[in-house]
Amino acid sequence: MFVQDNKQPSAITAPGPKPAKKLYSIFALQRNKAFSGEFETATALHKFTFAPKSAKLVNNKLQLSGTFNIGTRKVENVTATLVSTQGGLGTSPSQIASRPIESSPDLPPTEATGARGFVGAMYFHLSAINAKTLGLTIDMSKVQLNGRLFPTSEVEREMQVLFSDIVAAVYQKVTDANAAGPHLEALNRILRQP
Repeated sequence: MFVQDNKQPSAITAPGPKPAKKLYSIFALQRNKAFSGEFETATALHKFTFAPKSAKLVNNKLQLSGTFNIGTRKVENVTATLVSTQGGLGTSPSQIASRPIESSPDLPPTEATGARGFVGAMYFHLSAINAKTLGLTIDMSKVQLNGRLFPTSEVEREMQVLFSDIVAAVYQKVTDANAAGPHLEALNRILRQP
């Protein structure tokens, strides 16, 4: 015989989930030279922007440095280290599509492999952010920024090509930091423009 335990709360009377105390991951879309998005805490929806001001290689990984802000509050010198990427979908950027198709023993030759591949998403580990500076109580000591590239302007298209070329140079089995140099210089020129 089935006996219901009336001492346990039902789904209707059970307490809701406890608010998160730590922020793990945020989504952003590249717009102009920055990554913009929003995340929700127990108290509000927060719109943020990470605006890189410089780029360099650290241990053969791309590292962007810039400002993280929510509204008028900001934290300077936040670093974003690229830990992984995902290839782009759709039509290749014209600067990449015009490159010759190369055969690779690891991949079948298609319109978007090898030198014609391009980055569509970038996954960054942010340096620890003092959330109190932003007016938040949530722990932002280890946040991953998931940046989607879907260019709608010339600067966004140019940055997508540069990100793709940097990734092609240093995020492979055999890295070539020297090959990434000119692309880093070009990326820094764009980031320094007002």
